[in-house]
Parts: sequence; C-alpha cells; structure tokens
Amino acid sequence: MFQNYLYSNSLLEENDYNQIIETIEEQKEIEEIQNSNIPEKPNIFDKINNRESVRSMILNISLYLENGGDINVADNEGNTLLMKSVYLGYYDLADYILLNNADISLTNNNGENALILSADYPYIINLILNNNIDNLDSADNKGKTALFHACEFGNLNSVKLLIKSGSDINKRDIFGKTILMYAVESENLELIKYLIEDIEVDINEKDDWGQNAIFFATKINIARYLIYKDIDYSEPNSIGLKAYEVLRYNGYNNLSTYLKKLEKK
Repeated sequence: MFQNYLYSNSLLEENDYNQIIETIEEQKEIEEIQNSNIPEKPNIFDKINNRESVRSMILNISLYLENGGDINVADNEGNTLLMKSVYLGYYDLADYILLNNADISLTNNNGENALILSADYPYIINLILNNNIDNLDSADNKGKTALFHACEFGNLNSVKLLIKSGSDINKRDIFGKTILMYAVESENLELIKYLIEDIEVDINEKDDWGQNAIFFATKINIARYLIYKDIDYSEPNSIGLKAYEVLRYNGYNNLSTYLKKLEKK
C-alpha cells in the first residue's frame, strides 16, 4: 500500500513537471511570435539608399541633425553617412555631409575610409581631396589603398587623379601585390599602359609568392602587351609553378596554352 502511494505520487510529480515544461515552451513560442511582429526601430541609414532621391536623403539627414543626430554615426558595419554616400556615388549628398563637418578620416570594419570607398568615382575623389584628407595612402584591412581600389576597378581617371595627388605607387597589399597586378586583373589595357609607359612602374616586381603581373593576366591581348614590354613569363613562382600552370589552374586555358607555346619556341 505504501509502495503504491509512492508510485502514484512520483507519477503525479512527473506529470506536473512535464506540464510545467510544456507551459514554458508555449510561452516562449508566444513571445517569439510577438517579438517577430514588432518592427525594428528605423534609423537614418534606412533613408540612405539608391531608391531615394538625393534631395530626399539630404532632407532626411537635415531633420536628423536638427533633432540632435550625430553626423558621424556608424551602422553595424562601421559605415558612416559619408561612407554610404560616396559608396553610392552621390556627389551632392557627400558634399552636404562634408559641409556638416563629417570626419573624413574614420574607417569602417574593413578598414576602409571615405576615399577608398569613392575609388570608382573620380569626381568624388576630387571632392574628398579638396576637403584636406590627411593620408592618401591609408590602407584597408587587406593593405589596399584608394589607388589599389581604383586599379582594381580599372578606373583610369581615378588612378590618374590619385597618382597626380601624391598617392604612393610603390605600396603593396598584405599579399605583396602591386597596383600593376590589380590593373592587370581589371583587364583595362589603357590603364596598364599608363602605369607601365607613363608612370614607369616595375613590370617584373613580384608578390609574396614570387609572381609578377603575368600571373594575374586573364586576356591574351594583355599578356601579349606585357610580353612586348619584356615581362618575364617563364620564371616560376616560389613554389615552382610557371605562369601558364597557375593560369591553367585558375581556368584560363586559352591564355595558359598561349604562354606554354611561347616557352617552346
């Protein structure tokens, strides 16, 4: 009799426990549903995008500042209002933000400042240069300055403007890559010619893997030009691979075949 009582009592306690757990789980589900229906609090960055007119964005920022907003506020990625505006290529918006004393030297989570983010827009580069930026050669987390990014975009006008303004043409990124290598990757032959013929960069400089610019070519016409300018296309990199082997591995089979045939001549 006593044993039966203990058994029934423990069973009751177990049922009560299970019921409590179910109640807690149901309450959590209700809270999750309720929270999911609560819209996120809007912020000024919601108003800075390519769907809004520049006039509308300027008005929104003006109202934001009138209500005590910080012109240097940053989003979750560390981008400020100035960074967002230059990345979108909006000159008038960037100009307005700069007139309201935005800090031009701030960087985002990737180490990029406003100058780097404007690398594909020479007219905005000019705007930033006219606002007395301290360091033209500030680099992002990968060691790339605004000049590197301009070469990567293949933007000849941006490259010319940055070099004319004093950007260091001899810097390297964290992998030892040069601006010529980025220009070669951009496939802009006119930019490549400008760097080699006008700026006279060293065509045979190597990165940390012992690779010169021919290793980064993707087009036969660019490879032909580099070879015409006496680039060394036959020397292997630091792990013993030749340019044609690296290019074949990267999927540029036609270019790889072209270089391999040259070596046999």
